[in-house]
Amino acid sequence: MMDNFSQILQQLPRGDALASNSYSGNATSFKVQVNFEIPIFEGQIDVDFVDKWLNLLDGYFSVHEFLSREKIFFLFSK
Repeated sequence: MMDNFSQILQQLPRGDALASNSYSGNATSFKVQVNFEIPIFEGQIDVDFVDKWLNLLDGYFSVHEFLSREKIFFLFSK
């Protein structure tokens, strides 16, 4: 993972390039891999656990840009 991060950093323009007139203003896009550990919900009646679990799902779905139908498939396929 650190090797990938180092490669990404090397592709970004350096601070001194921003200050020079030769900088074109074009940004280099890159993608960051995010891993989530989402526990299986087993019907616990624990408000804190459910709230945390829903927040993890919301973050996962946002990062991976799930559509509504994909969210439902994801939840019922586990």
